[in-house]
Amino acid sequence: MKQRIKNLDTFRAIAAIVVMIGHIELFRQNNFGTSLFNYVPSGHTAVMMFFVISGFLISFLLTKEKQKFGTISVKDFYGRRVLRIFPLYYLVLVMSSLFFKAMPEGRVIAFAATLLPNVSHAIGCGWSVSPQIWSIGVENLFYIVFPLLVLFTPTKRMIPVLSVLIIGLALLPHTIDYMNIRTLQSESLAHFNQKFFYCNKFDSIAIGCLVGFAYACGHKMINILYNKWLFFACALLSVILWFGNIGTKHFNDELMSVLFAVVILNVCTNERMNICFENSLSKFLGRISYGIYMYHWIILLLAFKLLPFTDSAFSTFCLYGFVIVVTVLVAWLSFETYEKFFLNLKKRFER
Repeated sequence: MKQRIKNLDTFRAIAAIVVMIGHIELFRQNNFGTSLFNYVPSGHTAVMMFFVISGFLISFLLTKEKQKFGTISVKDFYGRRVLRIFPLYYLVLVMSSLFFKAMPEGRVIAFAATLLPNVSHAIGCGWSVSPQIWSIGVENLFYIVFPLLVLFTPTKRMIPVLSVLIIGLALLPHTIDYMNIRTLQSESLAHFNQKFFYCNKFDSIAIGCLVGFAYACGHKMINILYNKWLFFACALLSVILWFGNIGTKHFNDELMSVLFAVVILNVCTNERMNICFENSLSKFLGRISYGIYMYHWIILLLAFKLLPFTDSAFSTFCLYGFVIVVTVLVAWLSFETYEKFFLNLKKRFER
């Protein structure tokens, strides 16, 4: 079933642009030694926004499907996910390998081919010519399990189950650290635990799922989350923390995910707020945000390989213009041709 939620594309656009800007500055830092990398909003936090958006929308749609039909079609869900994610994902793997004549080692190829780039990223052998694909692995792993959770969990128990899941996932890396310090004292385990759970924020997706489910069911918690003072506080705090690069030592991603969830819920669904947060440009960028996210690293590599960029202000301006314009153009062409072919096939998996 299809249902467009207003303003959601704008949040996708914001997240995609922030990730791209962060990586531009990272490239400048690696190539010139100076950049604004520490002064631009965190691209990692932008991925947390992507996770929250994804969880919110998929949970909402699955819950509505269960309400309408009394059950959900897990087969149809997997079919839609495969047609949306796989074609572009594998195309980027092939393109990045061919363009840069990259031949990763066997285990890297194996992890990427089986849609587990998040695991190889965590152990320090990610897909170097398109490392941003790690987040696709996180979502794929989560969505193998989540539709089954919706299918078999009674509606009245979903909020407690999701709450326990979020808390458990948030505490899991700290529990592993605690047990490791007091038993194995393994440095390799400690390192893997830190790297793996820094990226694999399944709890951030689950936070989006919780809010999406509550909205779809009209749960009483929505009345609390719709409080205008809570919304304004979360919106202000999220901007200050994100754009000010201020974070907590522990649970920072979880905090930002909660703030994003409250803001997204209100901006996209709270009719009393009646916030118009989108325009033709933001809707356009939001629709092609997956392509922007997937292609921009390749465009960045090509820019630094083929063009004589320097650390001057004018060259930096040209770099930004080139990367943003070319990435958006490529993402748009990809969406209108290659991706739309597979998106049209999704109709076979809709009820």
